[in-house]
Formats: sequence, C-alpha cells, structure tokens
Amino acid sequence: MKKRLKNYNLINDGFTFLPKVFNEKEITSARDGLWETINGIYETGRKPETRFWEVGDDNNKIIKIDKPHLCNKKVWTLITNKRLGKALAKETCSKRVQVWHSQVVWKPKSIKSSGNAGWHRDSQYWPFWGNDGLFTAWIALSSVSVSSGPVRFIPGSNHWEDICGLDFFDKDLISQEKILEEKHGDIKVVSALLSAGQVSIHSSQTYHSSSANLDEVPRVGMVVHFCTDRATEKPVTGLNATYLDQLNDASVSPVIYGGSP
Repeated sequence: MKKRLKNYNLINDGFTFLPKVFNEKEITSARDGLWETINGIYETGRKPETRFWEVGDDNNKIIKIDKPHLCNKKVWTLITNKRLGKALAKETCSKRVQVWHSQVVWKPKSIKSSGNAGWHRDSQYWPFWGNDGLFTAWIALSSVSVSSGPVRFIPGSNHWEDICGLDFFDKDLISQEKILEEKHGDIKVVSALLSAGQVSIHSSQTYHSSSANLDEVPRVGMVVHFCTDRATEKPVTGLNATYLDQLNDASVSPVIYGGSP
C-alpha cells in the first residue's frame, strides 16, 4: 500500500484518503460488472441514466457512464458494501449515508488530451442541493500512480468562492490553471495515489481534476456521490425539478449506513 506523505482532512483540506476498503475479489468482480455495462450488457435489464461513451466510440477517450449500479448486480454490491458505508459515515461524522448517484470513469491510455478531466467542483452541477453534507467517494479499482492520470485536489479549495470558466468537460488544463493562478496565485496540487481497493473522499466544494493516463493499462475508478443527514435540498424548476425524487426509491438511491431518517 502506498504511504501518505500527509494526512489530509475533509474540513480543512476538502478531501481525505482512506485505507484499503475492498479486497481483490471484490475489485475484480466490480471491474467485470463495469466492463459488461460499458459494453452495453445490462444484467438487471435496466439502462444507465446517461452514457457519455458508446460502444464503437474512440477507445482512447474517457469512458464515463452515469449510474452503472442500476445495470449490474456486481456494481450494486460494490457501492452498497457495509464496510464502505461505515467508513464514509465515520470520516464525514454522519449518522446517515445515502448514495444518490454513481459513475464509472474508465480511463484508457490517453492520446494527447483525451484523458483530461477539467478542474471543477461537483456542486456546480448540482443545483438541487445545498453545499453542506454532500461528498464524493472515489473507489480505485486499479492502482493509481502519477503516470496513470490520478484525481488531483487543491487543498483548501472547499473554502473558495466559485470560479467561472472551470468545467469537467474542458480538456484544456493549461488554460484552466491560468484562471486558477489569477484567482489564487501559485496553487498546491495533491494527487490521489491509491492502491486498488482504496478510497478517496472529497467535499462537493473541492476543486479537482485529472490529466492524461500515460500507462498501457486503464485507470479505473468508481465514483459514488453520497448525501448525509446534514444535506439539504434546494427547490429548482425545469428538467431538474423532480430529480431528487429518486431519494425515495431504494432501488436507485440506497441508504448504505444509518437506515431511514
């Protein structure tokens, strides 16, 4: 297991790293389930919420699919693991943990900027949530090194005001980092170098990104967005007006620690 150079915490830094949560059997099973889903095989008969990559698309691009846990029992088992729920509750000091969204982010060897994910904070895509009690767990399903395009965090950025011009889908990291420097000077960046089975957690307010995967093997991560007992909903209109109704459907948004409110 890779040693941490420093202990980071959610309150001050906006992110933290957990010891290994999943064993090799669980990792292999989840990867198999995700690969089936990526290839359009939906074991449960349910489709994912959104596919940002289709079978036949460029194999060097990031493969991102929303809510793969709906499609495959092995993926469902991963995100509802009791050890995971307990660890997330402990680290966030929460009485209740509910998964409300998930993503597979499968990053093959990159060609130029194909593996880049731009600087962003998750909350900018969640108009229906307040800012407190919202977190993202990133489960490493492969070992993550400096060369494999790890998730990168900016310590303390969870306390910043919103920065215009930053976006996950913008692959021009150089231009984005110029915006960051203009706002906050010479920023510190911490890479999440994880062994397979380890988990990082970050606040919905923490700025993060990732760069190219230079390795021959894919960097595989399962993203679990979760809310705690401190989370508050915000009324919105339009397409997202009823999005959080899914919280009442345990087959979509399972509670993995603490039971009913």
